[in-house]
Amino acid sequence: MVELLLKHGASISATTESGLTPLHVASFMGCMNIVIYLLQHDASPDIPTVRGETPLHLAARANQTDIIRILLRNGAAVDAKAREEQTPLHVASRLGNVDIVMLLLQHGAQPHATTKDLYTPLHIAAKEGQEETSWSDDFLLRSRLTNDFQVASVLLDNGADLTATTKKGFTPLHLAAKYGHLNVARLLLQRDAPADAQGKNGVTPLHVAAHYDHQPVALLLLDKGASPHATAKNGHTPLHIAARKNQMDIATTLLEYGAQADAESKAGFTPLHLSSQEGHSDMSSLLLEHKANANHAAKNGLTPLHLCAQEDRVPVAQLLLRAGAQKDAKTKQGYTPLHVACHHGHVNMVRLLIEQGAEVNPITSAGYTPLHQAAQQGHVLVISLLLKNKADPNAITNAGQTALGIANKLGYISVVEELKVVTETNITTTTTVNIEEKYKVVAPEAMQETFMSDSEDEGGGVDEPPVAYGRPTHAQHVYLPFYQGHMTYTLFIIAGTPLGDDPLSGDKQQYTYMTVDDMKSLGDDSMRLDVTNDEKSRTQPKFVGRIDLEMSPPSHVSNELIITPHHVKEYYAASGYSAPDNVDINRQPITAGFLNNRR
Repeated sequence: MVELLLKHGASISATTESGLTPLHVASFMGCMNIVIYLLQHDASPDIPTVRGETPLHLAARANQTDIIRILLRNGAAVDAKAREEQTPLHVASRLGNVDIVMLLLQHGAQPHATTKDLYTPLHIAAKEGQEETSWSDDFLLRSRLTNDFQVASVLLDNGADLTATTKKGFTPLHLAAKYGHLNVARLLLQRDAPADAQGKNGVTPLHVAAHYDHQPVALLLLDKGASPHATAKNGHTPLHIAARKNQMDIATTLLEYGAQADAESKAGFTPLHLSSQEGHSDMSSLLLEHKANANHAAKNGLTPLHLCAQEDRVPVAQLLLRAGAQKDAKTKQGYTPLHVACHHGHVNMVRLLIEQGAEVNPITSAGYTPLHQAAQQGHVLVISLLLKNKADPNAITNAGQTALGIANKLGYISVVEELKVVTETNITTTTTVNIEEKYKVVAPEAMQETFMSDSEDEGGGVDEPPVAYGRPTHAQHVYLPFYQGHMTYTLFIIAGTPLGDDPLSGDKQQYTYMTVDDMKSLGDDSMRLDVTNDEKSRTQPKFVGRIDLEMSPPSHVSNELIITPHHVKEYYAASGYSAPDNVDINRQPITAGFLNNRR
């Protein structure tokens, strides 16, 4: 067919709108004879698509080892860089194909090559990491074996840099820690990767393992000398992170290795502050068992009980009070936990503190009582509870204001009605506010901490378009067909997405025909190599159908055109952000019949 087209004037270098040439398509599909024929007729092995991908990138993405060998023998640039500067070695490392990685390295591929975000192939292998990965068995119906551990080993054997850092300053060990890849982490540590390497924010691999609750990796890091006392730029230790995230196993391990239960952040907050604020009773109990101070005050004076009052964490507050927390501890501005609970309107917390003997009329440095604070915020139920427990409605602030006066200025009608019957001051109006007289709202101190985010170790944002290098995302998935004994074709779509045409129907020569979806998928993955996406957090596509076919090559297809042997091809995802070349995916592909392969 190719020979016939060329004889009738077809251009060997014709491109689609996205820059795909016949050689790109043949390389991706594994059409060996066509690739050889095109190269023999002067097709360029290095012509890029609009996103910079060469046929070698596409062949690597489709695990076409034989095609890669042919392209390299015909002068293809082994370190060709796509638009985001990813090389074929990056792609092969992402897919965990050891044979292709070794082949590229044997032809001079640079293991130190970096993308725009400074990811090396070793970073990507460390990110993938697991020897066995199962993707959503309930709709994919299969498990996939990868060789990412072996890929990392091969890269290291060929000089990959253990200490190479991304733009965020993270090493391959950070990524192995993030994704819980124990074997890769062990390999990196055996090759003397620095266990306490710090990112730009001072985060170590142990911080990352704690954040993502990978206790086996954390234990390995500690066994290899990682410090449980390492601090990030905000002063947080791994125990701070475990306490905030309620990672019990990690916290227990860290404490067993000597982590300090009262370690302070730069602002003076301890792990107990964080667990109390988040309402983690078991974590708080664990920290108290390891001698955490229930009355530890941060630099602004906040104690764990203040933070419980702020967030209405009644069970943890009860735990702290049993452990001896001071009910009337004051911040730098004089706020007690009762002030804080009243400010936020937490009736149950107010009731607990009063029942435990908290002083009802303490004053701040500005002269505010809890009643003033509740009146300022308009919390009628809290005011009623305070008045029942002998709160003084006639107390005045440093500015000479009663709780009633504050409520009147701010226009809280129901609060005024509640207070005017118990306040000595006579109010002439309860419904109007003097807008010319300004009132300065006062508030208690709060925790001002910068926490490690879920993307702390990687540069991608949640608004970036999804990109897959051979792995499923939320987009439509196409399993590209080829002949090999018993073949399973599986198609998945997003709910509400039109079902594409079945490439196995209406075509006697599936090997030489591509569907619209196939063409769309070819043009998509030349987008930016996404090594930052955490695909677990994405909505998974719904399973639509599965077709099992007993297949053998049609009699009219030459055996020379069949690429064997093949392992199961990778899934390849087409992003909804990319558009196919002049094709409406909702329409049937245009066909003009079939040609017999006659000689």
